[in-house]
Amino acid sequence: MLELKGLRKTFHDPSGGDWLLADDLNLTVSAGKTVAILGPSGSGKSTLLKMIAGLEPLDDGRVIFDGKDIDREPPERRGFALMFQDFALFPHLDVQDNVAFGLVEQRVARPLARRRALDLLALFGLSSHAGQKVWKLSGGEQQRVALARALITQPRLLLLDEPFSALDAELRSSLREEFRQRITTAGMTTLLVTHDEVEARSMSARGYRLVDGKLVVLW
Repeated sequence: MLELKGLRKTFHDPSGGDWLLADDLNLTVSAGKTVAILGPSGSGKSTLLKMIAGLEPLDDGRVIFDGKDIDREPPERRGFALMFQDFALFPHLDVQDNVAFGLVEQRVARPLARRRALDLLALFGLSSHAGQKVWKLSGGEQQRVALARALITQPRLLLLDEPFSALDAELRSSLREEFRQRITTAGMTTLLVTHDEVEARSMSARGYRLVDGKLVVLW
């Protein structure tokens, strides 16, 4: 279970003026559940994910996971996976090695990591693409590769940052249902940020809107 308690973060605008991205922000995401946070671009959604992942420092507050205060732990020790809206795949690696990358970083032997990646690609219907460069894949295929790469390390928490925003409307609709099913099957605790309320409602058990650094309950 993820708990955010009293998070504060002020954005300092170089052109002048400060504004609150998080103002005594509190949130609980129960184990195995998906929670969505809605808000327009610039509202602080992505920064919130980065604070949870340890990529952005807090001004104040606590990030707690399974009862342990982790806000001082470095990103690599948190065991979280952050999936970006632009996929962030490695263009110089083929599909199999993109998926295996996280395991290799965890010091799993490369041959074993590649075998596990191939097994996961089979579940995603991507076995025939294992040896391809990722930039040769369609947008939907790249998104599946990105999810497979996020899930292969069996992260304690999955953070999704506008995961379908780069795709067309029809593909977004089909992929969000596929992602929902795969995340549910994996029993993954998930926090989704998006500007799309239809997407948020279709994938999450609870939803909030980020307004002036605070979370407003939507459902």
